Amino acid sequence: MQNAHERFGTLEYTKRMKDTTTRIRLRLDRFIGETDGERNSSRAHLVSVLGGDSDIGAIGAAIHEQSLFTVRGPGVEPMTATLGEGAQCFRGSISIAGRKPIRHLIATSAEMAQTRPGADLEGNRTVLCDDDPVFVLYRLSQRFGLPVVPEWADWFRAELVRRQAIKGLVGLGCTPALVTGRKSQFLKWFGVALRRKQIRFPESNGPVQWPTTRSFFCVGVTEPEASSSMEEIS
Repeated sequence: MQNAHERFGTLEYTKRMKDTTTRIRLRLDRFIGETDGERNSSRAHLVSVLGGDSDIGAIGAAIHEQSLFTVRGPGVEPMTATLGEGAQCFRGSISIAGRKPIRHLIATSAEMAQTRPGADLEGNRTVLCDDDPVFVLYRLSQRFGLPVVPEWADWFRAELVRRQAIKGLVGLGCTPALVTGRKSQFLKWFGVALRRKQIRFPESNGPVQWPTTRSFFCVGVTEPEASSSMEEIS
């Protein structure tokens, strides 16, 4: 937690009414955004902010109203964006001894929510919070039900790059990526690669073990620590 405050950004929201102007400024610990270089076309996919009751409530209402807000932080230039229609909000509290609870709000765009396993199987855009090759392959396999193993991750990442099917997104506290492609396309790639012996099936049957990517959840964790935890998928 040393110097944790230096990793935070800020989210600013301004609401102008007939006689008053309300400005809210909250601490931002995670953000995923997408832009094509035009200021008026930026959009957010994930926002995680901390603050008091009234400010968090106001930001939640603003998100549902599809309002614009401005974010900035380490490595993130000032960016005005909206989560768009159908955004989902989740609220919680962080208790600290001797202080009032801090309210926490996480909001995701409708598009990012559709990347959960089994949702929108015909979608061709998958927003991911981490660009680690193993994590990318794992999340796509979970979303589309792809029969894959972690050993194919480096080949798959190279294939995504070769086909220009992956690009980095704007991120605070994470290294997000956008993958373009449908289940049928990915299955075709795997079929061709297997025939060419670019990838191979495991020599024995059994559960598949996926290294757990912790960089999104534990900023500052060293690589040996981040790869020590394993998740077993049958």
